[in-house]
Amino acid sequence: MEKWRAVLTFVLWVYFSASAQASCDQRTAKSIADKVTSEIAIMIQFTKAACIPTAEADRCSLLCISDLRIEGTNRNIVLVFITASGGKKMREAGLAKFANIVFADRSLLEKKRALRLSAQRASTLQAGFLTSPEKPEAMAARVGAEYADIDYTK
Repeated sequence: MEKWRAVLTFVLWVYFSASAQASCDQRTAKSIADKVTSEIAIMIQFTKAACIPTAEADRCSLLCISDLRIEGTNRNIVLVFITASGGKKMREAGLAKFANIVFADRSLLEKKRALRLSAQRASTLQAGFLTSPEKPEAMAARVGAEYADIDYTK
């Protein structure tokens, strides 16, 4: 438990300290992060994930974290819901205000890694979900592949 707490503390420190002077509209970003968290809890009951607003330069990002190990197709399903909810809400609030969606579960955090998708790409993907002829598994795999693997120790 202590290792997990240390990893989570480090992730939060990296995101907050790197952009402490940013002009991100935290109120708008927090509202969106809370709504995304709520929708994840409703739609995906096998996992728990929470999103918080972070600042990157002059724009906001959503940092979504889970203390569970979410792997493979299950991770892709979570990413679809985060992308759908976050992409739509960021677009409605003004896409230019947002930089990224960042996701990390326990296994990624232990490796000091996370997954990142630009807000613009999240919005584009979300807009195409309803008209996509793909089966859910194929869509989940495609969305999961859109996220870039990042090393947050650098």
